[in-house]
Amino acid sequence: MARQKAVPVLISNGNNRSALTRIRLGNGLHDESWLQTLIHDHPAILPISDIEPGFGDLIAVAREVPCGHGYIDNLYLTPSGDIVLVETKLWRNSQMRREVVAQALDYVAALSRMGYDTFQAAIARGQQPPAGLYDLVRDHPEALDEPEFIDAVALNLRRGRMVAIVLGDGIRTETEALSDLLQSHAGAHFTFALVELATWQSPAGDILAVPSTLTKTVMIERGIVRVEDGAATVHPVPAAAQKGPQSISSADFWDMMAKRDPALPAAIRSLLSALEPLGVYPDLKASLNLKLDLADQEKPINFGYIMKNGTFWPNPASWTLPEAMWRPYFQALARMVGGVVIDEPNNKYVAVNGRSGPRIEQLVPGHQGAWVAAIERVIHELNAETA
Repeated sequence: MARQKAVPVLISNGNNRSALTRIRLGNGLHDESWLQTLIHDHPAILPISDIEPGFGDLIAVAREVPCGHGYIDNLYLTPSGDIVLVETKLWRNSQMRREVVAQALDYVAALSRMGYDTFQAAIARGQQPPAGLYDLVRDHPEALDEPEFIDAVALNLRRGRMVAIVLGDGIRTETEALSDLLQSHAGAHFTFALVELATWQSPAGDILAVPSTLTKTVMIERGIVRVEDGAATVHPVPAAAQKGPQSISSADFWDMMAKRDPALPAAIRSLLSALEPLGVYPDLKASLNLKLDLADQEKPINFGYIMKNGTFWPNPASWTLPEAMWRPYFQALARMVGGVVIDEPNNKYVAVNGRSGPRIEQLVPGHQGAWVAAIERVIHELNAETA
């Protein structure tokens, strides 16, 4: 018997219920251009947190960006300089599936040959281009300073470190074909994902678009450089010799820390190792969070997060801890960096030099022991409270 997919039901405020009907795009009104406009106007519809949790918010840059022998359908950046490209396809023609995947990967290769200025010039020739790339992100709270943002974009271009998404309204995964295509792009450091945007229609004609990630790769650094007859070529790494997979988010975060100070990644990892016996673990989202799970807590305790620009914010601890616990923790951090505790109605944090948060290098490695002890005191008080 054929397996039936679940059917969503739309429930109105008056408890009227309507079963939705799955529809396929491509009837003239809702074509690929309609789909591209939808995801440009609503970047949050793309499930980037499923694909690369550390990327943070996507900001639409432009559509139909010229690149090599074609045009990138949709291009996005994050405030940290991460690059995401999306190729859309209405999946009625099965012959086109492999071609559109190959096209997306060719765009990754083409972008990796661009510098920042060339990249910006290509975007300016696309549809709905911004006046300047940094203007798109400068007001975002996670934005890097402009020189750091430019350097991050340039580095991601040079390494081919980006996310390539193929998005359609109905996708079947062809595993062997995808494996061959991905392996053929030796030397690229990309993450690839197939995303289905299922479309459902109500009896009134309203459309519900539901995104889901069907498959994804993690970033795999592939490629052996060989010099033969004076020419350098890149060959795929044998499967047995490949390094363990990692995400772009993780690699990008550690690269940014090393750029601040080559010794900083080791200092942060030392802190994480010291916190591990306490049950505190790193959770990389848009930033690196220091979290603790407790059996009687609905949400994890978050002792703060390290942003990619090096700023540390302990703010989340005040959201879940009572004041008698978060305040001494904040005060301890403030003493370490010569700062003060800011206590505003909706914002509580540690500040140095006015209102900015401390830089992570002000805390580690010099104050690792004191920091771990401050967190341990909070955990001890939490355990005593629930005993």
